[in-house]
Amino acid sequence: MSADFDAFASAVCAVRLYPDHRVLFPGSMELAVRRFREATALPFPEVKLKEARRHKLEHAVVLDTPDPARLGEAWDLIQKSECRITRIDHHGLNGNGISADEVIVRRVGSTCTLIVDLFQKHAIDPTPEEASLLLMGVYEDTGSLSFRDTTSEDMRAAAWLIENGASLEWVRRWVIKSLDPEQLVLLNAIVEGTEERRIGGIPVAVATVEVDRYQEEAAAVVHRWIETFRLPVGVVLMVRAPFVQMIFRSRLAGLDVAKIARTFGGGGHATAASARLSDRMVVEVRESVWHQIEERMPPAATAGDAAGRQIFTVEEDVTVGAAKSRLNERRVNALPVAQVSTGDLVGVVTRQLLDRASSLGLDHRPVSTVMQPGVPKVDAGTPLESLGDFFLEGSHRFVVVTEGKKAVGLLTRMELFRRLFEKMPAVGAGLDHRMAATRPVTQSVTRMLREVAPEWVGQLLKAVHEVTNTLASPTYLVGGVVRDLLLERSNEDVDLVVEGDGIEVAKALAKNLNARCHAHQPFMTAVVTLPDGNTVDVASARTEFYRTPAALPEVATSLIRQDLYRRDFTINALAISLEGEQFGRLIDFFGGRRDLSHREIRVLHSLSFIDDPTRAIRAVRYARRLDFDVAQDTQHLIRTAVSEGVFERLSGQRLRRELEQLLAEPHPTPSLALLADLGLLGAVCPDLVWDDGRYDFLLEVEGQLSWFLLERLGEAPPPLFLFLGGLATTVGADVPARLAERLSLAGTAGRRMVGLCKAIEALRAVSDPGTPLSLRVSAVENVESEALLLAMAGMEMDGRRRLAEAAEAAVRRPAPISGRHLLEAGVPECRHIGPAIAAARSAVLDGIIDEDSALEFAVKATKDLLAAE
Repeated sequence: MSADFDAFASAVCAVRLYPDHRVLFPGSMELAVRRFREATALPFPEVKLKEARRHKLEHAVVLDTPDPARLGEAWDLIQKSECRITRIDHHGLNGNGISADEVIVRRVGSTCTLIVDLFQKHAIDPTPEEASLLLMGVYEDTGSLSFRDTTSEDMRAAAWLIENGASLEWVRRWVIKSLDPEQLVLLNAIVEGTEERRIGGIPVAVATVEVDRYQEEAAAVVHRWIETFRLPVGVVLMVRAPFVQMIFRSRLAGLDVAKIARTFGGGGHATAASARLSDRMVVEVRESVWHQIEERMPPAATAGDAAGRQIFTVEEDVTVGAAKSRLNERRVNALPVAQVSTGDLVGVVTRQLLDRASSLGLDHRPVSTVMQPGVPKVDAGTPLESLGDFFLEGSHRFVVVTEGKKAVGLLTRMELFRRLFEKMPAVGAGLDHRMAATRPVTQSVTRMLREVAPEWVGQLLKAVHEVTNTLASPTYLVGGVVRDLLLERSNEDVDLVVEGDGIEVAKALAKNLNARCHAHQPFMTAVVTLPDGNTVDVASARTEFYRTPAALPEVATSLIRQDLYRRDFTINALAISLEGEQFGRLIDFFGGRRDLSHREIRVLHSLSFIDDPTRAIRAVRYARRLDFDVAQDTQHLIRTAVSEGVFERLSGQRLRRELEQLLAEPHPTPSLALLADLGLLGAVCPDLVWDDGRYDFLLEVEGQLSWFLLERLGEAPPPLFLFLGGLATTVGADVPARLAERLSLAGTAGRRMVGLCKAIEALRAVSDPGTPLSLRVSAVENVESEALLLAMAGMEMDGRRRLAEAAEAAVRRPAPISGRHLLEAGVPECRHIGPAIAAARSAVLDGIIDEDSALEFAVKATKDLLAAE
């Protein structure tokens, strides 16, 4: 009934999935759909209800509704035929709805998105008309991809349809339309008939208007009303006695208006729903709507909900100078002061207050002499909405949250305003856009956890959910696994961060899963080894501070925001909550989701590379691995760090470890090119030079490595020696030695790097046409494999072919005889057996003798050597 573009398009295009089926529309269509059909006369196989009554149905594909009542008489025909039913829908599973044999239901923005997915799975290419029609359905049901329940799958579907010829002109003409004069009159009536109340601190609007006829296009007008006034929740009651047409809209997470509509006999989506009543007084209906919204409104957030559960303090006997350091380490602007003997909170110190005391020469005085006495406190049940004035009037930086007399957490001013700001786009415009940078983006990724994460990870996270709920320890999935989950890439390196005692959570998790737990108390970390061998890293939330540039960090416990802030890049500073009702919520404080979308590597703050210069090399590694770009501001910060000389303070061991990881990635030559472009090659070793010729040379090295591995001539040489060492050899014979010194390569590794040029020259010396194969084989066997590959990459094809022949012979043509053969032939055990075997092998390689004559040759050679003694 009242088919919109989503229902119409999904039904018409479903015929491509079920070729022997015809489309049956059980009732009316929306006015825009009827006008579209009249204007385009789009052909598709349709059956009218009158004809369908004469046949027994074999298979019914029901689209875009969970409610059999919406099918009218068509549902009666389906039941009478007792046919097989397939349901394709995005409205979710409805226990009282259509019982189907096959169910294709997912929480996406439109049913057309599901049709697109089925087209892709069955390798069906839509015609331009079908693609346009499906795009219209996606755009209509997602509010042009803007509704709250729009998913990334809807966006990917829209992009795929455009790639397959969908017409945005159709979308503009039939879906995104300007209001006509009659609709403008209705919009004005809605505005004049609006009553607004605040429920749980959220503005809710209910409008009552009288109309003289059924309003077919009212949904578009209500949408414009919601968008214009940025209402989080809005309901319009259109009265045409004896009927009341109801349209519900919600942009508020947690308020499902479909559930409200169902109490009035209607239905729809969580964000958009409708119902139609008759013979009810409008006053009664309106009050019932208010009551339903009040009943279903998510509980108002309280101080206890927003407070961090760990209270960091500075003791009253700590000096002013030490207290300033404590604030810097915690990256905060104020802290409560605790009494040493009792732990009671007795005062507050701020950064400004401590700076003033320091300027007066009070660095060595205890903070108790300069603190502001008393600590602001609020009860945990205090609504957040009521705290704004409290903070502003008292100029408080934070409040201590209490339950009874017990302090249970600390709520900062920034966290309060951040929580309130989450509601601001729904309340109205005018808030400074700069606050957006501090707003944590949250969205549910439960579906991605279910569909993308490996099965064992999904089971693990359910166990974590159970454990953390019992222990009341907020726990988060963090790091690269979250990044790759959003990119739909495989990653089984599971890292958990706990606000509180991470080791306690790890032990409880190990007990729950019959696993082993190995704790590292000094680092506040633990490793849980599961029965199947998979491991999970668990850590307490920590913050880091650096005493000097390029130094190793010192750590202290913290909250999740501070823990994420210490990470290298925004895309790695994402977390997924595993706690209570927040399970599966993505938390993004620093714009990581945006940077994933823009495919950019970006640091979190301007001192990132000063703190840890190795992050610059890591930025290149992630850019190459993920095919991202290093953001322009991050490139500027890298070049600034290079010019400030921070890499000079970096130990060779740390630098080497980061370079080894970079060069271990597939296809490392472009990574070195990016290092050079950012000025990092010179920071690694000032002697290294980069140009197009060296780029081409290292590409040749990659090609030789592929050949070497394909022919199974040995293990790949360490990439550090092959690529960075290889680059050094192109600059000068002494450069590998200076590189080895900078990277702290000592012992065998150091000699290996230093000897590269000499080894390459030895191979070049035997690559001319007149050198016997045996000498070439001997030369190859006396050098490391990186020297062979570097020598071959720098040669003309003929020389390369001769060294390749030697490399293959070194592996595949060993000596055809052994010492045992000589002893069995009567040769006495002596020191000449080895040289005799080598001589026999050389003779075979050079074609002087065949393999069958090798034993005779070696016996004679041994006897000749013995006789010559």
